[in-house]
Amino acid sequence: MDFTKTVDSLISDLFMDLELATDDRTHPYRHGYLATTQVDHIPAQRTIIIRRILPGNEILIFTDYRSPKVQEIKQQPQVGLLFYDPNKKLQIRLQATAKIHHQDALCLREWSKLSDHRKTDYQTTLPPGADLLEEDLVSSHDPTLGSNFFSIISLTPLNIDVLELRPNGHQRIVGKYENREWTGRRVIA
Repeated sequence: MDFTKTVDSLISDLFMDLELATDDRTHPYRHGYLATTQVDHIPAQRTIIIRRILPGNEILIFTDYRSPKVQEIKQQPQVGLLFYDPNKKLQIRLQATAKIHHQDALCLREWSKLSDHRKTDYQTTLPPGADLLEEDLVSSHDPTLGSNFFSIISLTPLNIDVLELRPNGHQRIVGKYENREWTGRRVIA
């Protein structure tokens, strides 16, 4: 990263990089980590794939509506996201507000873009995490379910914390998203 740029410019560049990851399967930010709070107030993390970046830097990820993370987000919509580029030694942490989209216009539009193969992930008779018996191995997919269990988690960033690890001194910026724009500052790493 070019830390001679303004902090606002650096944040804008990072979101452009995240947007590149939605199309490039090899991009280091394609897979990130989402942290939620379980119903029993214990943290839960999982790997996610970012699917789209909408205006205002809203991040979309896809999930099965029956997934535990949907209930966790309904209970506590404040979540954490983490991305890391090992080549650049760059870590991006985001705090965001999550919203579940299910059977709405956004879901149906994104569903129509999925290949038949990708749709099968959301057309299982059993919910994520259910015990799988031998007989379920053959019969768990049901295409007649259509988009019933497809949902989208939209993540609206609130804060960002970016850390670049350098042998001659780490660089760090933090920012806040308010009134549709980022403001940020440099801080000690």
